[in-house]
Amino acid sequence: MRYRDLKGFLPGALCLIAAHHAWGDTMRCGNGLIEVGESSATVQALCGSPADVERSVIVKGTVTATGGDSRSIAGTEIPVETWTYNRGPNQLMVSIRFVNGKVVAIDTLHQYGH
Repeated sequence: MRYRDLKGFLPGALCLIAAHHAWGDTMRCGNGLIEVGESSATVQALCGSPADVERSVIVKGTVTATGGDSRSIAGTEIPVETWTYNRGPNQLMVSIRFVNGKVVAIDTLHQYGH
């Protein structure tokens, strides 16, 4: 009897977990929806300017053999920005991370705006 009850509950619970995960990678701005892969220009056009911007770089290095025991090491700097949106006192703040101008993560912060 208990197995039968659990069998009906499990698919619904899995759907809710999957839906919650999908919602975590989007942000609604007015009538627009921001998703992973969007450009920073699109986010700014739909959501306006963020309340805060943090800038940094990732250095990606490559090593190539040039012959014998010698190697050549080259590095590329990839820009990273984290934009924070303060959507008011009744909504949680949102952080959007861009790598090389594209959205890679959208996180709802556990803090209400002001």
